[in-house]
Amino acid sequence: MDEFISPVLEHEIEETIADTILKYLCAEDVRIVFGMHGGYTVGIGDKLNDYSDITFIRCQHEEGAAFMADGYAKATGKFGVVLVTAGPGVSNTITGILSALADQVPVLMISGAVPRKKAYMGAIQDTESFGVDLSSVMKACARFHANVYTDGTFIQLFRSAIRHLHRGKKGPVILNIASDLFLRKIVHNCSFQGHGDNMYFEADAVKHALTVIKKSKNVVVFAGNGVKLSNSQRELERLVEIFKVPVVTSPKGKSAFNNESEYYLGNFGAGSHPVVDKYLGNEPIDTVVAFGTSFNEYSSNAWSQYFKNVKTLIQIDIDPLVIGRSFVNTLGINGDCGSTLRYMRRKVLEEPDAYQNLDSRMRIKDYKSRYPEFEDVEQYHSDAVPIKVPRLFKDIFESFYPYDVNVFNDNGSCIWWANHYLKLKNKWQFYGSLGFCSMGYSIPAAIGGATGRPDKATIAICGDGAAIMNGNELKTAAEYNIALFVFVLNDARLNVVYHSTKLICKRPNVGTEYKEPIDFVKFAEGLGVEAYRIDEPGQINPAFIQELYSKQKPILFDCRISIDELGPYGGRISQVVK
Repeated sequence: MDEFISPVLEHEIEETIADTILKYLCAEDVRIVFGMHGGYTVGIGDKLNDYSDITFIRCQHEEGAAFMADGYAKATGKFGVVLVTAGPGVSNTITGILSALADQVPVLMISGAVPRKKAYMGAIQDTESFGVDLSSVMKACARFHANVYTDGTFIQLFRSAIRHLHRGKKGPVILNIASDLFLRKIVHNCSFQGHGDNMYFEADAVKHALTVIKKSKNVVVFAGNGVKLSNSQRELERLVEIFKVPVVTSPKGKSAFNNESEYYLGNFGAGSHPVVDKYLGNEPIDTVVAFGTSFNEYSSNAWSQYFKNVKTLIQIDIDPLVIGRSFVNTLGINGDCGSTLRYMRRKVLEEPDAYQNLDSRMRIKDYKSRYPEFEDVEQYHSDAVPIKVPRLFKDIFESFYPYDVNVFNDNGSCIWWANHYLKLKNKWQFYGSLGFCSMGYSIPAAIGGATGRPDKATIAICGDGAAIMNGNELKTAAEYNIALFVFVLNDARLNVVYHSTKLICKRPNVGTEYKEPIDFVKFAEGLGVEAYRIDEPGQINPAFIQELYSKQKPILFDCRISIDELGPYGGRISQVVK
């Protein structure tokens, strides 16, 4: 927070527990709640009628609600909110909540619980009655979980939940509140604000890292998702402008650095760009400075030898447990990326001449001129019918270039297609779910993102398999007139599994093809969403998108892509074999 707000009120107040929660959301300017009501949320559901500043978005499934809260949090920089009932209401959120945990996304989940006086007696949706402790399951999925069964424990547990929302490594927090407590009155003097921001970093470690960098001759900056989580893209760009060194992004950090900068080489890992592979493979790099990446399988390209060959790998991350986990040649700095970058830049500006030897502009220019931008440049410009995926992404980029865009990318083949072929204008944001890799993520996440940032053009990209998983949430977009564009890559196959098993086993796994392509135009129209079938290059064009954007409503494109296209999987298939 920009200014100090006292966590203590001047006077005690008396209000219901539901009022305390909803007033806190208003104080934090969180105006959207996603979820589905049930018998155990009646109290807080009734209170929502009194808060005109808060919009409740009724979803079609609780998993969709969790993904929407995730997308809202990513797009706004605030936290998302989910409200669900007991039993299946809670269990249906697990995939979405785990995804938020894996991607360090702050989500507050409020679940209605069976009152203690009914527990173990066979009450409806009471899992404890048949021996399942669902709270223990959810506790494993969250940064913080608490059962609130008495009004006397609510204040302390609510304060703890808020601290976990805002401090340290982010993630979902869950308050499971007995349904008979929502309208219970309590007396307190807490504002629940004044929680502060992440400011910590290791100053001495930064100084040591800068000493290493000054002695280096060939440095590469690796930008991960932590740069985005700390909202420090511009701070990183300022530092790079002093160093004048190349920048590579991880798949999850695709928009962590200005893609139009002269220093940007491209993406590494899933969907790697040729110039990046050539630079990392050919250059005698002595130091890599990695901001906010865990070097997991996707971001490190299955723990690439490139990083093992580097003399020093400087890894800055808010999570101390991922530092040095993948590579032994790591110099670790534990802390928030934003705070670390600000301090690092301040120290560099004290002696900017000491870093002149890092200037790599001529090398960067040379590599960009010698190696292609994409794996298949011909397909990027192809006029073939049905449309090639690379050409589709070219049309999307050019048609949306006039707008400020948030892109939500799904899992499956989209990871490689979009990370490789979708170019990003400066300040466009690119979001995925690569921590848990949940298919079915993009449509609900994009809906959540669009509700939080209606001033931006919001795009969801997914395959047909992912689209059918949570495409029911298009009904949510139609009901609340949430403007977004959904691009479905429709090849009637689970592309990654089909092609990888065909190459590995000489035949595809059973169950990786649909007998007939799904007609997503009819599917979307049945849910109240305007839809178009895309077969040819140029159907997506600036004039068409301008016309549709002016409608400010959900739009779906059923993109019938070439069925035999193999994505830019790079070494992924050989990695599966290993």
